[in-house]
Amino acid sequence: MKLLLLGGSGQLGQAFLHQLLQSQQQRSQFQSLALSRAKLDITDSAALAAQMAAYSPDVVLNCAAYTAVDNAEQQSDSCFAVNATAAGQLAKLCQQHNSLLVQFSTDYVFDGTSNVPYTEQHSTAPLNVYGRSKLAAEQLIQANCTKYLILRTSWLFSEYSHNFYRTMLRLAQQRLKLAEQGLSAAQPLSVVNDQFGCPTYAGDLAAIVLQLLQRYQLQGSVAYGVYHLAGQPAVSWYQFAQAIFAVQQIPVSVMPVGSAQYAGAATRPANSALDCSKFCDTFAIALPQWQAALQQLKQVTL
Repeated sequence: MKLLLLGGSGQLGQAFLHQLLQSQQQRSQFQSLALSRAKLDITDSAALAAQMAAYSPDVVLNCAAYTAVDNAEQQSDSCFAVNATAAGQLAKLCQQHNSLLVQFSTDYVFDGTSNVPYTEQHSTAPLNVYGRSKLAAEQLIQANCTKYLILRTSWLFSEYSHNFYRTMLRLAQQRLKLAEQGLSAAQPLSVVNDQFGCPTYAGDLAAIVLQLLQRYQLQGSVAYGVYHLAGQPAVSWYQFAQAIFAVQQIPVSVMPVGSAQYAGAATRPANSALDCSKFCDTFAIALPQWQAALQQLKQVTL
C-alpha cells in the first residue's frame, strides 16, 4: 500500500517516519513517500495535483499544518491557506484518485467552556484563527471527500521539533546551568495551571494510525468519519510539567500561575479535554497513556 506523507519534516511527520522505519513488517506493508514543505508546498495547488497524479497514493497522511497559534492571529491568510484551503484541495484530489485521506485536527475547534470532556457531538466554537482554520479544513474535507479519517488530537509532544516537552527541558537545563555557574539560584519555572487538556505523544498517535491503515489494507475500508484520539488522562500544563521533571529527575521546581499572566495573541480554551470513547468503541484500540510515553522518552537524547 502506497502512503503519501505530507509535512514530513514536522513533529508528527517525523514520528510517522520513525514508526515506518523501525518495523520490518511495516516496511514490507507500506511503500511511503514523505515530502517536507521544501519538497512540496501544499498551498501550490498545481504542484499538489501533479504529485498526486504521479504517485497515485492509496493513503494520504496530511501532517502539513500551520501550527504557530499566536502568529496566526496576525497571519490569518497564511494560516487558512495551509490549514484549510490546501486541505480542501487535497480532499478533492483524494476523491479523484480514490485515496483515503487522514487529516489531523485539533482540540482548539472547541471553546473550552464545557465541564466534561468534549465528544464528537459537542458543538464547535473555536476561539482563535488556528482553531477556525482547522475547523474549516474539517468542513471542506467532509464536503469534498468520502474516504476520510479526521482525527482530533491535542497537546502533541515528542522528541522532535518544537513542543511543550522539549521547551520545558530546555528551560530547566538553562536554569540549572546558571545555578551551577553561580550566576543565580535555580529559579522555579512558571507554568499555567488553569488550562486543561490531553497530552498526546506523537509516536503513539503515529503507531495507532498505522495500525488502522493495516486494517484498511486488509479490509479495503475503515469506519470513515471524525474521531477524537488523544492521550490520557487530562491534566493542566502545570501538572504535565511536573510529571516531565519527575520522570527526568530534574531538580527544578514548577510554580503554578494563571493563564492571564501569559496572555498571548490567541485566546486558548480553558478545558479542551477530549472524550475518545467513540474511537475506542469503533476500533477497539486502547488509548495512549502519556505517562508511559514520558518513561520511554527518558531514554531518548534530545
